[in-house]
Amino acid sequence: MKRKPWSIVVLSLLHILAPMGNIIFNSYRAGRSFMQTWDVWLYSFPKPLFIAYVMLPPLAGVFIFICKRWSYWCYVGCLFLIFLANIYGFWTSMNWVNFFTLFAVLVLDILAVAYFVVPSVRKVYFDPRLRWWETAPRYLFNQQGVMDSTPGLIRNVSEGGAMFETSTSYIEGQEVELKWSNEGDEYLIPGKVVYKKPLGNGYCCGVRFDHTPMTSKSMKSLVAKLHKQGKMIRDRLPGPEDSFGAWIKKLVLTRQGLFPK
Repeated sequence: MKRKPWSIVVLSLLHILAPMGNIIFNSYRAGRSFMQTWDVWLYSFPKPLFIAYVMLPPLAGVFIFICKRWSYWCYVGCLFLIFLANIYGFWTSMNWVNFFTLFAVLVLDILAVAYFVVPSVRKVYFDPRLRWWETAPRYLFNQQGVMDSTPGLIRNVSEGGAMFETSTSYIEGQEVELKWSNEGDEYLIPGKVVYKKPLGNGYCCGVRFDHTPMTSKSMKSLVAKLHKQGKMIRDRLPGPEDSFGAWIKKLVLTRQGLFPK
């Protein structure tokens, strides 16, 4: 998969649409129109309940979609506040309907939290290297270069980094400088090794650039030139196998795709 996992997108949309579904359900149960139920919620509900029922679920959906470490904890916080609001609503109007509503919310919250603490899901939020859909387009380069005085081969580049093959074993997190020349232009860009794996008799290192305004401008120019030459690595772009329909089919037929890999 080369795009944001569909499971995360769908869960985000469900949270965003939850208030509308809640209003429709309550309209049907009370025998009112949608707008009549909305007016009741807007003018009769205590403001904390209105915020919890109408504003917090879409906000939680946005936090899910953002896929960052901080948005993960904001999402958990939203779920906690929604649950507290439902306890408050049940406390102020104790009846069996509200009890079962509170129970249903509790079950849904537990399922949601259980999903997002699964290691393969949680890592997407906590490790930016696993958010593959955020990677800028890469371009074939195959240019000789030097990283901290060690020669090697720059296999591909993007505006934000490069893939460097060398005989030296670097450490993830190590700060480096990558130097090369191309068509008479010299490049010297500081960066950090964010990925390393053995490759034959050497190593393949992923370098993330720490740009200055000047190096950022020079890389944008280089990438634009490589793009015109048709050197974009196409197999890194989303294809038919990454469509929503393909995801649904895989989920139904193989029970796979619920958790990102």
